[in-house]
Amino acid sequence: MLIAVSKGNQYINALDVQKNPKQKRDYYCPSCKEPVFLKKGAVKQAHFTHFQKNDCTVFSEGETQEHISGKKILFRWFTQQEIPCQLEAYLPNLKQRPDLLVWLDDQTPVAIEFQCSTLSVERMIERTLGYTEKGYKVYWILGQNFHFKNKLTSFQRLFIQEHKKIGCYFLELHIETNDMVIHYDISQKGNSSCVISQYCYLKMDESTSLNAIIYQFMNYSKHNKLEPEKKLIQSHYFLNRGRNYQVPIIVDFQKYIYKKGDSLVSLPLEVYLPVKNQLFIKTLSYFWKYQFLEWIMERNSGEIISKKEIDRQTTIMLKNNDLKFYVMPLISDESKRKCVAHFITLLNKRGLLIAISQSEWMVQKEPQRYSNEKEKVTEFLILDRSFIVDS
Repeated sequence: MLIAVSKGNQYINALDVQKNPKQKRDYYCPSCKEPVFLKKGAVKQAHFTHFQKNDCTVFSEGETQEHISGKKILFRWFTQQEIPCQLEAYLPNLKQRPDLLVWLDDQTPVAIEFQCSTLSVERMIERTLGYTEKGYKVYWILGQNFHFKNKLTSFQRLFIQEHKKIGCYFLELHIETNDMVIHYDISQKGNSSCVISQYCYLKMDESTSLNAIIYQFMNYSKHNKLEPEKKLIQSHYFLNRGRNYQVPIIVDFQKYIYKKGDSLVSLPLEVYLPVKNQLFIKTLSYFWKYQFLEWIMERNSGEIISKKEIDRQTTIMLKNNDLKFYVMPLISDESKRKCVAHFITLLNKRGLLIAISQSEWMVQKEPQRYSNEKEKVTEFLILDRSFIVDS
């Protein structure tokens, strides 16, 4: 911990004590009130620690040097900009201690959590709800063990947030270079597990203004983002490879469609179309779209499907685990369900449905099945070259 209290209940910053080593005081844990002492060295950051292990769960021991350094960097950056900031503020009503508590405006306190170690899903959700239910905003920043690559782990997905201007994003802190990295417009590339994003490096010093960052992103245009490539043929080959290598989820999918009279060759184009927010979905993309298309095509041409029916079917599929979302506590259920809404939009563009209002669609025609591999590959190659299919 970087903050202790004195006998007079005054907050004491370990960094200030390090500057005045001759100043001797008794230090106590802000949570359990047990004595603590200043620990410092030539390499390690100065910080307070308990004299012995105890039952203090708020200020736990075993804090990494990365975590201590990161809190110091963030605290210095906020204070340089004269943004009200409290380090390791203990919140008695929550029995929680955010790494930093800042006020970006006069109304809403913001909890900043710099996450350098693993955390259970239950604990992450508990901490997040603890903040939000008491009126705090919360931002999670990831340490070096969880920095973004071209795929997302289940743990990383816990910390993805969504903003109407910059889409899905998450934050990283690089203490060795004093950089904050913002990955934004995070999306899944087609039907693959590969994830793409844009990113921005921010130097955490007096040259970088938070207001300038906010202004930059508030004026960000979605038209400038990198569009995922539309590779239908790659999706087709992905399924074939999965069958050849006996990938369990693809084998299960293949067995299911065989029972319905389909094969990996006959599968209609619509099952391959990438949807927005596929990033949130754990279920094999072809599988849930096939089942949803199956449900729609139980109706005769000319029948009407309403938004309420679509929402109800989505709920049924979720309940039956035919559609599974990743555990992403910072993403709303409404946002996750938009994948289905976008699929309906694609079916409308393909002419399988006709929109008759904002909440009703008429079934127009059955999807086309393919009779052989050559026919399918030829059409997919043509569509990939022409970019007719809108993702």
